[in-house]
Amino acid sequence: MKKSNINGKISYNQYKLMDILLFLVIMCVFETINVFAIKKWFTDMLFSVSLMTTISLIVLVRWNLLGAIFPVVNGVLYSILLGAPAETYVIYAVGNAFIALSWFVFKLLPKEKLFAKWYLTLIYPAVAFVILIFARTAVAVCFGNDFVACLGSNVFAESLNTAFAAVALLVLRKLPGMLEDQKLYLKRVAQSQEIKPPKDEVWAGYTELDEEELKKLHGTGEKEEKGDGISLYDEYPPDSR
Repeated sequence: MKKSNINGKISYNQYKLMDILLFLVIMCVFETINVFAIKKWFTDMLFSVSLMTTISLIVLVRWNLLGAIFPVVNGVLYSILLGAPAETYVIYAVGNAFIALSWFVFKLLPKEKLFAKWYLTLIYPAVAFVILIFARTAVAVCFGNDFVACLGSNVFAESLNTAFAAVALLVLRKLPGMLEDQKLYLKRVAQSQEIKPPKDEVWAGYTELDEEELKKLHGTGEKEEKGDGISLYDEYPPDSR
């Protein structure tokens, strides 16, 4: 597949940009609604529902380490919307960035094998969960926060988000192209479109008869083979049959 064109419509780089921007917009819009709802209606909530983990894990599959920008952007946006102090920006932006390390799971289990079985698929969000809570806790401790308290709050806050990510991955693994490296996926699609069946295989399973066989079927072929010239009509008249 040429990088300059996909199906004669858009280039590979345009497709990549559009795909990444689409997921980025979805994540940012949902995060904005999420924080607004917490500040306006659910002020007593101890946790928030975020798509950061879900979308970051999806984009890491589709575009590899380019997906690392998603948790960082989410951390900065979350801090801005909350009007949080400077240390919160660092905790969430830097801490979230470590979720990109979950991409290295694919070095042990290739993507096609990981998402082939539902129970293997769950390894991916589980690894991301462990990395995220420990990374964010470690950054928070650097600002003088208590390790146990931070770890507990992060586990509580991210458990629901990781569960949602796991369900989303289990569903998306059934959709062609969703949880695939997009470069390989587009090449496979382009190759399948280039392969066309030969003309003589269009009517698979149908055997065309030649002219002689058709004549036999219509009774216009050779005359029936004559017998030995002996007629039994007189010997066995119709009345006796």
